[in-house]
Amino acid sequence: MKFDAAMTETLHQQLCAELLEHVRSGKAQEELRFALWQPATGANRRTALVFEVIAPEPGERELHGNASFDASYLTRAVKIACQNKAGLVFMHNHLTPGWQDMSGPDVIAERDRISPPARATGLPLLGMTLGIDGSWSARAWEWDGKQFNRQWCDKVRVLGKRLGLTYNDQALPPPKRQLMLRRTVDTWGVKCQSKLARLRVGIIGLGSVGGMVAEALVRMGMQALLLVDPDKVEIHNLDRLLHATQNDIGKHKALLSADRLRDCATARHFAVDACTLPAQHEMALGKILDCDLLFSAVDRPLPKDLLNRIAYTHYIPVISGGVFVDNKPDGTLGQTAWGVTLVGPGRRCLRCDGQYTSSDVTMERDGSLDDPAYIQSLEEQGQAQRNQNVFPFCANLASGMVLEMLRLVIARDWWPDTGGKTHYSLIPNLLTTAQEICGENCSINESTTQGDAWVYPFILRDPAESEQHRSNKFLDTMRRWFRFLHRGEAHNG
Repeated sequence: MKFDAAMTETLHQQLCAELLEHVRSGKAQEELRFALWQPATGANRRTALVFEVIAPEPGERELHGNASFDASYLTRAVKIACQNKAGLVFMHNHLTPGWQDMSGPDVIAERDRISPPARATGLPLLGMTLGIDGSWSARAWEWDGKQFNRQWCDKVRVLGKRLGLTYNDQALPPPKRQLMLRRTVDTWGVKCQSKLARLRVGIIGLGSVGGMVAEALVRMGMQALLLVDPDKVEIHNLDRLLHATQNDIGKHKALLSADRLRDCATARHFAVDACTLPAQHEMALGKILDCDLLFSAVDRPLPKDLLNRIAYTHYIPVISGGVFVDNKPDGTLGQTAWGVTLVGPGRRCLRCDGQYTSSDVTMERDGSLDDPAYIQSLEEQGQAQRNQNVFPFCANLASGMVLEMLRLVIARDWWPDTGGKTHYSLIPNLLTTAQEICGENCSINESTTQGDAWVYPFILRDPAESEQHRSNKFLDTMRRWFRFLHRGEAHNG
């Protein structure tokens, strides 16, 4: 299983201030700290979520060009880690930039001195090194029954207003320049392209919007995509679904999109994984948790709630988008708007933003959202969900979502922060942004860093359960419609 490390921008800034304090004052002096981490495990990757620093007390470490710790500091750190049911992190700084290798003394300290007592936590020791430019490197020391083996992380992510990334070039080599991507690379530079191309991105929902997001990403040279959508192409999708034709009716949207992306990918080495299970299925969820960034192109509350929670519990930013269309009584267009929302630690969650409610999730789970009597009551109250949409609306939304990703990954310090929320209204041609936070005692925001300790209550586990669930839900919906129509006929009679 691969290994990554991640932390919030707030913690990163704290650690830069503490570990680089002497360097920034002009001294060639290293510094060290212990910290805690929680595991966040996907199908093929475990991420160490670093969440709390254990500051040294007087006499617990010495600074002499290099830095060394006293046994009392290590003992106290291990005890705190065990009390918090967390793993132990040992971090120090080097005096050079970029991803850092380890010196002989570094290896001895982590493998021979710290890893043995850190075994008491039940998790591997995570070693981290901070470069002079704020770049992180990381490795896990795992016990195989005889010795501690070092496994280098593929990357370290720092999530906040920006998605900071430090890649291990040995594990994930930077893409080589090629003529096919010349104009793309010349637009923002080799370093930015190297950051973007090596991200593993998941797109949840391969309908009109998700399909265009996927197309934009592969044209930009992205190397690894995950596509998740259980739905199949229907005739009413053909006016908006990119590349779908009448010959594709009945095909899975994710598989259809994957075939198209393989043909138009510009990356030298491109891999796409198409999953035809719902996002809340255990197998799909494992793949989703392997991603570095997620696009939510879904309109149902249950998967929207799932992705919203993942953004906080697993430090995986989610870019969500939606379109609203309102018609006049005569059937003409009255208003339309679309919005892009970025969620993750430090930002307002989708539930606090009013994009769904907990009761919506429950009602989808028990089938009430498909109950004809409930739908009719919404129509009578003027609250029925509208499904109107056209290709240019979807295209504009998809473009906005991809632009939000670019802002998150390659923005420079002088770029203004939009707050993660952009809203566009067509009729007045008005674009607005907002910087908002979650309401007080938001349970989703408070779940930050839970990782594997968080369990979603609506997970489907049996591989056959998903199809059976959809089949039962379809039959139940048909029965409800039959009863509804039968009551209507009896009433009319």
